[in-house]
Amino acid sequence: MQPSRQEYEQRKELERQEKQDHLRVAAKMMEFMGVVLGVVCIFVLLALLFSLLSWLRQDVASTFSILKTRFQ
Repeated sequence: MQPSRQEYEQRKELERQEKQDHLRVAAKMMEFMGVVLGVVCIFVLLALLFSLLSWLRQDVASTFSILKTRFQ
């Protein structure tokens, strides 16, 4: 009866370790996906920022040209 108890305990320990390994792999994959998503968000935000700055530059230039023509 003792060897079967040891086998049972060993089997349970292996199952626990396998489950822990699967969870660790899943956690690492989620971490990687989070990093990828973060990088994508940073690029999108940078594109929006550059677009805003370009629009602002054009708007300021057109505003000053309008003001310049009105005061002449």
